[in-house]
Amino acid sequence: MTVCLVPLVLLTIGGLLLLWPDAPEQELPGGGPMTNSAEGVADAEAKIVAVDASDCASGDEEDSTLAVDCMTFTAEVDGQEGSLYVTPDAIKSGIGVGDTVKVLDFTDSPDSAEIGSDYVFIDYDRNVPILALAIIYGLVVLLVAGFRGLRALAGLGFAGVVLIVFMLPAILDSQPPILVAMVAASAIMLIALYLAHGVSTRTTTALFGTVLGIIITGVLGAWMTSWANLGVAYTEDAFLLADTADVSMADLIVCAIVVTGLGVLNDVTITQASAVWELASVAPDLKAGQLFTRAMRIGRDHIASTVYTITFAYVGSALLTLIIVSAHDQSFFETLTLGEMSVDVVSILVCSVGLVIAIPLTTGLGVLVVRSGLRPERDRSGGEAAEGPGVPGRAANSSGPS
Repeated sequence: MTVCLVPLVLLTIGGLLLLWPDAPEQELPGGGPMTNSAEGVADAEAKIVAVDASDCASGDEEDSTLAVDCMTFTAEVDGQEGSLYVTPDAIKSGIGVGDTVKVLDFTDSPDSAEIGSDYVFIDYDRNVPILALAIIYGLVVLLVAGFRGLRALAGLGFAGVVLIVFMLPAILDSQPPILVAMVAASAIMLIALYLAHGVSTRTTTALFGTVLGIIITGVLGAWMTSWANLGVAYTEDAFLLADTADVSMADLIVCAIVVTGLGVLNDVTITQASAVWELASVAPDLKAGQLFTRAMRIGRDHIASTVYTITFAYVGSALLTLIIVSAHDQSFFETLTLGEMSVDVVSILVCSVGLVIAIPLTTGLGVLVVRSGLRPERDRSGGEAAEGPGVPGRAANSSGPS
């Protein structure tokens, strides 16, 4: 395993050095309302201090389309009060006095008279609630998983750094998106897996299973993207990239598929490796074929649950679109094969195939090497096999990844 691991590490480091973006940071047009660059316009945080609905006729305030014309809002930015334009959907959501919102400040703009308001509502300020939720998540992970949970969070942070500092800039620097995604995925797994689960034969087994799954997902994704002709810009963001950046939409789709499959592949491979080690620990007399068969019983259950997870995660994220689609006089199957939804469907299916194949691959690899990762000695507390450094549980491992 060391003979295979060392080249993987060297290839990953070489890929990072070769593909590392060296062009100056590129700014694309657009980017949302908070990146408005019009003369005299600035983004700001405002607090709504007054709402006047006295001009609304009875019942108008229940219609957000009418209320936007009859209700007046006053907001305060850095101690300066001014009129605030609020969109109908925000009024319908219940925006009111005391809410903190993000606005465009037109007080110094030559177009302020034409706009008719000092400030224009963009969105709510959600910094505090989202930060609070992130803190709650971190505390729950620490309370339940302890130090291993802390290491997993550190691995998650490293993954975010790789994506933001390397992968995204490299793609904008016109590096091959598929190759960039493969190198980024390998770098993330090399650090995140060993950081969260310790340096051991079991973790190395899961690493190789994940890498094989990534390769399968990438190859299958590239083939399906070409066969189904998915390299078309369907969204506003896609049009923006196609017009301003030297990147292939088909390659970007494959890159997105690889990143999507990365999380679920890591989940199933580490679970299968752990299953093999635990079974070998409690039943050391099992033959290789019996060990594989029993571990795959666990794997089949995991396959079913993970496939559901991927599908329902997509349904939840695309629920608004699916509701609109269901109201159209068009075959639902035909709708799933058109436009952006076809890309999502292919992504789900490709990632599912990759994770299903990764489970027997990881299980088989684990069965081949598990005996070298177990120690015969007993621990003091109960006669179970002792665990090597860095990996909690019953199964012991060698002091390193080999």
